[in-house]
Amino acid sequence: MEIPSSTNWLESQTEPEILSKSRDGNVVEVDILISADLFQFQGHFPGQPIFPGVAQLDWAARLSVKYFGDLGAIVGLSQIKFTNLIEPGNRLCLKLELQVEKRRIVFSYLRDDDKCSSGCLELNPI
Repeated sequence: MEIPSSTNWLESQTEPEILSKSRDGNVVEVDILISADLFQFQGHFPGQPIFPGVAQLDWAARLSVKYFGDLGAIVGLSQIKFTNLIEPGNRLCLKLELQVEKRRIVFSYLRDDDKCSSGCLELNPI
């Protein structure tokens, strides 16, 4: 899907469109729609837009705070893998798992049965 050239990037949405959310203890699953007019697609890449990895990390961090509360600073990233491209119009499930004892949040972006990306947000030790 090509991004419309008339998009005014300064007015573009930067947050995911949340379609639904479920929570079971320390696991949250958020169904999101990757809209073609997201700011994050600006220049990434003309003619074949791809949702940037840094934006995926940002959303995992932001939504972790939204659903788990302030857990302190993220001090590192580990086991980061980008395995399938995310394109405009994709509907994804972002799975977040808070592992309190390990002081980390494990995340994965899933499109149907395909994992698009995954990793861990390492939290500041208490």
